[in-house]
This record gives sequence, structure tokens and C-alpha cells, in this order.
Amino acid sequence: MKKVLIILIMLAASITSAAQDFTRGADVSWVTEMEADGRIFCSTDGTETDLFVLMKQIGMNAVRLRVFVDPNGFGYGKWCDKDDLLTKARRAKEQGLDIMIDFHYSDFFADPGAQAAPMAWNGLTDQEARAALIDHTTDVLQALKDAGVTPKWVQVGNEVNNGIAFPYGKIDWDKSGADRFTHYVAMSNAGYDAVKAVFPAAKVIIHLAGTEAAQWFIPDFIAAGGKADMIGFSHYPTVDEWNSGDASATYSNINAEKYVKNAIADYGLPIMICETGFDVTQPALAREVMIDLFQRMTAIEGCAGIFYWEPQTDGVWKPGYYENLGWSAYNKGAFTSDGHPTMALDAFSGNTEVGTVFPKSLGIFSTDYTTLLATLLPTDGSEGIYSAELEVTEAWQNFVIYDAENGIWYGSYPGDMMTLSSASDKWNLWIDSEQTGLYDISVDLSAMRWSYSYNASVDAILADNDRPVQYYTLTGVLVATPQRGQLYIVKRGTKAKLQRF
Repeated sequence: MKKVLIILIMLAASITSAAQDFTRGADVSWVTEMEADGRIFCSTDGTETDLFVLMKQIGMNAVRLRVFVDPNGFGYGKWCDKDDLLTKARRAKEQGLDIMIDFHYSDFFADPGAQAAPMAWNGLTDQEARAALIDHTTDVLQALKDAGVTPKWVQVGNEVNNGIAFPYGKIDWDKSGADRFTHYVAMSNAGYDAVKAVFPAAKVIIHLAGTEAAQWFIPDFIAAGGKADMIGFSHYPTVDEWNSGDASATYSNINAEKYVKNAIADYGLPIMICETGFDVTQPALAREVMIDLFQRMTAIEGCAGIFYWEPQTDGVWKPGYYENLGWSAYNKGAFTSDGHPTMALDAFSGNTEVGTVFPKSLGIFSTDYTTLLATLLPTDGSEGIYSAELEVTEAWQNFVIYDAENGIWYGSYPGDMMTLSSASDKWNLWIDSEQTGLYDISVDLSAMRWSYSYNASVDAILADNDRPVQYYTLTGVLVATPQRGQLYIVKRGTKAKLQRF
């Protein structure tokens, strides 16, 4: 009984400590590959800077770095091998950033659907594979130690929902209960022990995809003798589900909060959100989503922190090797294509005051980004809604919108001309008409939408003085009920005015 009490006290102390020292970090493992491709990163004042310096300026205090076994032999190149990891880890240490090492135990990305053992391990017995895992873990961590780098956390596998290093550490779902986990736990525990042999104080993380996964994974993992100091989750909220309270909404922040609380209560282990991100083309909504996630997680005693996955990407850049696979670019970064962080990362700096995110104005510019055509002013500053009159001088006139305060150029999303996008492959905005003249332009940064309407004369409306109150669109169409957020001509007797509802 005394032993159990001591264990509970130690776990409580660990959870309390985690709550007091909330980690705000990012996985920036692509940084060296991006730099080799000529990508640069800029501080908030627009000057070029080192990404690790910028992470600290943003308000982050940690980075997460993945490591593959032999990516060069696989065909990917040197990126994320041991030497590349050491380069990035030294740079992080120079900035005083805490470090998480993410072992994939593969030559390329590992996730629930892809956990291929390194090619060099093919044909090994189970015992030989465990020895190879220990050797790889020890080799990488000892190299870090020799370089003076001490990781605070180490992941033994990445998104291990189905195991690691197949076939040696594969979970056997044809069996039941803890028997399913026999081979996986043997490999995972070998990694755990290897970490502790080099860095006894490092927290070893079991990392799962989806915050809901702990409820079916951890009980059998523990029953099979699995060892861990912390549970890590990937949680990627979506546009459709991020604020849903529906129990089936696995990408909901609301449900993530519930699952994190349950996991801490049920298993006595602290939790880390090891990966998160949101649609790079919707920075304003991404900011709202991340603020909501931070507010929920920082309020949970036992939640240790949040890492954004590869925020320095823009939804366009991708590793050259992706061309061989036919893969698209990662679309949940948080930077513009000219290297500036977007407002999506405000939560990491502690800037979580709702209503202060939107700029004081927006500029409508020519497509060569040089000539200011009109200025959009807020009609509802707290909601990010702006309007302006634009003199259209040519058929199908094209333009772009600029947020000077945040350094963001907006065009249209290639799949929908009325959806705004800040990605580098954005299209121009354009008036889909040959008619020139004065147009009313409306922009909603919260919804990432814009609209336009021809500024028709109100003479025809004013001629009818019989009805006391009537509402017309800007094109002169009578409507029964105005819609919130839209601009209308309101006619009262013989007088008319513009009013937004």
C-alpha cells in the first residue's frame, strides 16, 4: 500500500509540474531542407532571420525534431538523418529552446498506416530487430549527448496506433487484450530502456494519432507491461468539426479536451499535444481555433504543452521527393510564401485577446502589388468585416488585397473565386463582369470570403414613397428580411441610407 501511495504522489507531482510549465513548441524538421531550397524566414518587422530565432520571438520555448534511420538509402536524401538532426538540435540549443526527439524507426515517415522497418533491418529475427532498435536509439542520443544537447522528451515511435517497425513491432489485432501488444511492447520497451540509459531524466512519450485513441490503446499497453512517462497525441482540428460538440467529431477541440482529461484521470500520465495544425489558407480562423485549443489545454492540470507541426510551411512548398510519390504539399502550415508567420500562431505568443486580431484596414492593390486602388475600412471591426468602393476602369478587372499590419497578400482560392487565400498559388481577385463603374467590395476575414456588387443608382428606389420602411440590395432588389453582415439600402419614406445589419 505504501508503494502505491508513493507512486501516486510521484505521478501527481509530475502532473502538477507539467501544468506549471506549459510548453509552446513546433516541429520544424523540414527547416534545413527548406533552406537548401532557398526558402527564407522573416521576423515580424520584415527582416530575414533564422527560423529558430523566429520561433523564440513568436513565443515558443521548444522544438520537436524527427529522425529517420537511413533516409538517403531509401531515396529521400540526407534530411532528418542523424547528422541533419544534430545540426538542427544545436541551433535549437543555441536559442535556449527545449527539444523533443521523435524516433520514427523507419527510413521515411511513420504513421498509423505506414510503419515499415528500416530496410537494413529486413530479415532480422525479433531479437535482432530489438537489438537494432536499441543500437539506433543509443547511437542518435549519444551523438546528441556528445554535442552537448540534452533532449527533454523522446518519442519512442511516431503515431504508434498500430505499432512500430513492422513486422517486428506490429500490434496483432487478430488477438485480444494485452496479447495483441506483445511484440509491440517488446520493441517499445527496448526503446524506452535505451533512452533512459543515455538520458535518464528524459520523458519518454508514447505518441498516438487522435486524442480518442488512448481509451482503447493504453489499457492493453499497460497490461502488456508497456513503459512510458507521458502520452502524446496528434490533434488536427478541421474547419467543419473544430468547435463541434458531437460525440463523433474526432477533430473537435471540445472532444479533444474531454479525451485529454479522461486519459490523465484514467492512467495518471501527463499529456502532450505533439502535433497540431490548421488550414494554411485561413489564418484568421486558424488563430481562433488555436486560441480555443490553448485555452482548453492550459486549463487542464496534467496537459504539458502543444506543438504545431511544420508551421514554417505555406501550403505550396514540399520536399522534392514528394514528386516521386505524387504527394501534394502539406496544407496546415502557418507562414506566408514570403516567409512571414501568420496570425495562426498568435496563441503561441500569448496573444489570445479575441477582437484584436484584425487589421485596422486593408488595401486593394493592382496585380503587380504596386498601386493602391482603394482602402477597405472595417464595418464591424470585431468580426473582421471590411468594405470599400472600387472604381472599376476595365472589363474583368483583377486586383489583390493586402493586410499591411500582418504582411499578408490575399487573392482567391483556385477552387472558388469568392474564397480568400494567402497561399502563393492563389489567383487574382477579379470582377466577373465587363461593366465598368463603381463597385461595392466587401471582405470578411473571419470567414475568408469576399463579395462585390455594382453600385446602382438609388433614384428608382427613392421614386416610390408609399412604403414606410423597405430594404434593398445594392443592385436595387427588394428583400423582406435583411441578412446579418450584409449592406443594404434602407428606405424610410422619401429618405434612403446605406446600413449594414
